[in-house]
Amino acid sequence: MDQAAPIWLTYTLEFKGRDADKHYLEAHPAGHSIEGFSWALALTLNYGVTGRTRYSRDLSRSARILISPPKRGSVLFELNILVQENPFLAITAGGYAVNTVTPYINGLISYVFGQALGLGTEFAEDAKQYLKKLNGDDLNTISRRIEPPLTRAHKVIGRTADEVVFKSRRATLATLDEITKENLNAQPSGKYDTIDTNVTSFNVLTGNGRLYDPEAETTIPFSLQKTTRHGTATALILSMDQYSLGRNGTIRIVAERVETNSGRATNSGRLTKYIVSSAEEIPLSDWVGGVDPLRTKRQ
Repeated sequence: MDQAAPIWLTYTLEFKGRDADKHYLEAHPAGHSIEGFSWALALTLNYGVTGRTRYSRDLSRSARILISPPKRGSVLFELNILVQENPFLAITAGGYAVNTVTPYINGLISYVFGQALGLGTEFAEDAKQYLKKLNGDDLNTISRRIEPPLTRAHKVIGRTADEVVFKSRRATLATLDEITKENLNAQPSGKYDTIDTNVTSFNVLTGNGRLYDPEAETTIPFSLQKTTRHGTATALILSMDQYSLGRNGTIRIVAERVETNSGRATNSGRLTKYIVSSAEEIPLSDWVGGVDPLRTKRQ
């Protein structure tokens, strides 16, 4: 049987701000950035195509990344990804075709890059049916494994460019800037918060999600500690379900703060994420005015 023709996916890697706006880049940091980004992309693609978390010594030829030089007066590189037919890819994407492989690959890149960059990205709607078939531990492994090359990819930030934007034909899949640069250097602080709040999303497959941070008045990503208190995942799911039904969904969460290095000496690093160690319904004795904080409808 003849092998199916390869599928070509086209992307752009665009540098913005500083020297990039003058249509050039400082060579040394730009070289590091392109290498780091390409390597993070290669690790992600090879997992997506083969289902195995590979190292450099045995990367599959089922996915190749080819770069086209920028046109004169531009700091925009074209990246072409060549994807060969592979049994794992065909099963996961539900067939070897452009209209199934494209949303799957784009969704995978967006998710693992977003996790690695500390943004807590969720599964894209058009890719959810494919990504749910993947192993959650493998997704977390790839997200962690691409952190070092993505750190190198930030080499231009603050020196010769302010942003690096990776785009498919229809959407932005990843943006690197000062915030994501700080996020990659963030570390568990050893400080724990006990907060009464709601979960807006939780992926049981990966153990990642988002919760509302009352202090910052916005949602923030979280992951689960390796060993959590019994019933934690159940409480998180219950909060998410109640919130989706228009109720408060408030539960009690204990979590370690992950903070940036900036201001660490003065105890003022920026909170980027929580690592949840326990979650439970708020006990009746702590209800305000006898009102159930989990199941009461939101005002």
